Amino acid sequence: MTLRVVVDATAIPGRRVGAGVYVTELLRAVRDADVDLHAFVNQRDRAELASLLPRVTLHSVGTRSRLTRIAWAQVVLPLRVRALRADVFHGPHYTIPAGLPCPSVVTFHDPTFFTHPHVHERTKVAYFTRVARTGIKRATRVIAVSEYAKRGAVEHAGADPAHLDVVLEGVDLERYQPGDVSGVVPYILFVGALEPRKDVPTLIDAYAQLAAQGIRHELVLCGLPAWGVEQIEEAIDRSGLKTIRRTGYVTDEEKIDLYRSASAFVYPSIAEGFGLPVLEAMACGTPTVTTTGSAPEEIAGDAVILVPPQRPAALSSAIARILDEPDLADDLRRRGPERAKTFTWQRTADQTVEVWRRAAAGR
Repeated sequence: MTLRVVVDATAIPGRRVGAGVYVTELLRAVRDADVDLHAFVNQRDRAELASLLPRVTLHSVGTRSRLTRIAWAQVVLPLRVRALRADVFHGPHYTIPAGLPCPSVVTFHDPTFFTHPHVHERTKVAYFTRVARTGIKRATRVIAVSEYAKRGAVEHAGADPAHLDVVLEGVDLERYQPGDVSGVVPYILFVGALEPRKDVPTLIDAYAQLAAQGIRHELVLCGLPAWGVEQIEEAIDRSGLKTIRRTGYVTDEEKIDLYRSASAFVYPSIAEGFGLPVLEAMACGTPTVTTTGSAPEEIAGDAVILVPPQRPAALSSAIARILDEPDLADDLRRRGPERAKTFTWQRTADQTVEVWRRAAAGR
């Protein structure tokens, strides 16, 4: 029996990172012939997404701001879903509108709006804690992107474990794989939004300790500036170092080259619902350091070096081990891709389709 699924993809930003990557890659990987997949997308992204998602019927939405998109989602979207005669609606970014005519699935990405509100903008904390609880309450089934996210959804957002499925994110192994790219100057790499939750100041402090010991590596910070970026700028100024380079946003191809050429990838996040850059770096064979206590530890297993968050000395020591111990670095280069092979977008899509079918059966 064909299952018609409608997905609200209007929250995807023009420059896709994080949840935007999740939504795009999920839709791209659905290959079940018995799923008739429809997605609402922003008009500005229609042409690009049409080339990426040839099996998805796209419906353009002309929202121009977050406020108008929210209004559209709450008022117009349920009517559009009804007109499409959907069997299941999927809200892939926390939200489910009222008045849907069919069962629904919502994806819960990150509990840190509840557990670490100080690392987020206040308006976002107020918005996402409210809509996440409401979305979970309205949804027929809930997807959490990690066991850590699942615990947060249950403990903080009111999810019923009986209606909750863990579906891990993936990585495009055809593109994210080891390669022979090398740069003139060796460097340590960070990839992610430049925001307080990623705790880049701790990385800068750790790097400053290594610089004082005479390492020749640059520190490359790759990502868009976000709320709270001033803390990072202050940390750079405080370090006095001229060997810290910010790239801003880079394309996927540029990012893959950066992973492949880096001596080490460091992701010092305070807490993450998943931590996609860790998986990407592992897939590219980059020796990786990340933090304990949230999803990156769960995703990485024994394929990385783990340190407690917010510990510059521990982070500095871990990076130094990679730089100073070639056998350890080579072992991590082997372990990373092997671990990453178990995280595919095809698996994400197949398991998500099963959740859609369970939701439809629970009508």
